[in-house]
Amino acid sequence: MKMLTVSIRPGMALGLVLLTASLASCGGSDEKKGDDPQIRLLNLSAGYSSLDMMTNLDSDEDDDDETQAESVALGTVSEFVTLDPDDYTIKLRRSGSGSVLRSFAGEELVEDTINAYVAFGEVGQFGALRIDESLDPADAGENRLHVANVSAAGGLDIYLTDANTDLDDTTPVLSGVTAQLNTVISDSGTFRLRAVASGDTSDVRLDIPNFQLVDKGVGTLILTSTQGGMLANGVFLPQQGQPTAFTNTRARVRGAVALPNGAAATIQLNGQTILTSATAGVIASRYSLFDSGSLPVSLTVNGTAVTVPNVTLTAGADYTLMIWSNNEGPQASLIVDDNRLPAGGSGMTKLRLLNGMSTLAAPITLSVDFSPVIEGVLLGQVSDEEEITAGSDRQFDVSNTSTAAPVLSRSSITLLGNSVYTFFMTDNGGTPIGVLRKDR
Repeated sequence: MKMLTVSIRPGMALGLVLLTASLASCGGSDEKKGDDPQIRLLNLSAGYSSLDMMTNLDSDEDDDDETQAESVALGTVSEFVTLDPDDYTIKLRRSGSGSVLRSFAGEELVEDTINAYVAFGEVGQFGALRIDESLDPADAGENRLHVANVSAAGGLDIYLTDANTDLDDTTPVLSGVTAQLNTVISDSGTFRLRAVASGDTSDVRLDIPNFQLVDKGVGTLILTSTQGGMLANGVFLPQQGQPTAFTNTRARVRGAVALPNGAAATIQLNGQTILTSATAGVIASRYSLFDSGSLPVSLTVNGTAVTVPNVTLTAGADYTLMIWSNNEGPQASLIVDDNRLPAGGSGMTKLRLLNGMSTLAAPITLSVDFSPVIEGVLLGQVSDEEEITAGSDRQFDVSNTSTAAPVLSRSSITLLGNSVYTFFMTDNGGTPIGVLRKDR
């Protein structure tokens, strides 16, 4: 196993490095002037395909915004722009719009300042961070890596290991990384970098098999969101260099069974079992990782093999593979799960309704506290996610959309804030089953 020399400094900010030098000469001294400050913009904001960066002098109340970088496309970085030393407000906006998405006020851009401003997030959840790109090189034989996790996946632990190291046999170089920049000093070389859910080595969110840390190098790895919200992509920005994208190639899948009359299903995807002899109302407690692309499904119902089509997985997505039935026999639906947290914050929860009522064979409606929230979900399908106020002692009522006949009532339900739920409706013969699953 390759040994790492690691110095962990969680929360270490990338501060401003100001280099000055004085030259002595016969008969007096002369101060050496540093280089003028430079700035650039890296667009990693999935919600905004094109961004502009403007500056405004803080000392001049009448100063107009001056565009310094224009139409910076998603996944690209602008050229460096040189400015006069001064205090500025840096503004980021969507190209063609007058609305400012994020401002950095009071930016002291003195000589030898080199900053990259990184935009991230989706519409309504835009964010930005500053990276100091004027830091001294790492020592010989070492590399200084900064990590910022701006993804929707929550806190992540970072591991740097050999290719075949079991994560249970080692420790993370960084723990619980969020949007704040963290620093790790490592030996230079090529490593396997893995980001996992904090405290859970079996829940891998990003796996980069050949991550190069160059000798004396300085750079920043930025973890960004994926479609499902739980996996992460990566972008590595070497100091004053060009970004390299590490796009997640995997997807997460869980199984769910909605067969009537006590039928039991075993589900395998690409040879990997995700549920064994499960009956109506069973939904897997964990997602499993699979390579993206077209994968074969193996299904047995009561021990008899059933032919179902392959499924196609999109990289970075979460899915529920639900087995249900109609008058043609067992069916498989690949349901897309959006496990990103509610946009409304801690007071809101996100809820979706999954219809596996094979016996009822009708669209269903969910009312919360006697008010319809999700309507007309067809058999074998899932609703859009709805954000509702979190709280306790809530009542769920499910009805047949076509006839308005009541199907199931549940009371005293607690919905936690800043969470994601699936209400999985199935039936076993004429008996309705409602399973509320907290997905996040």
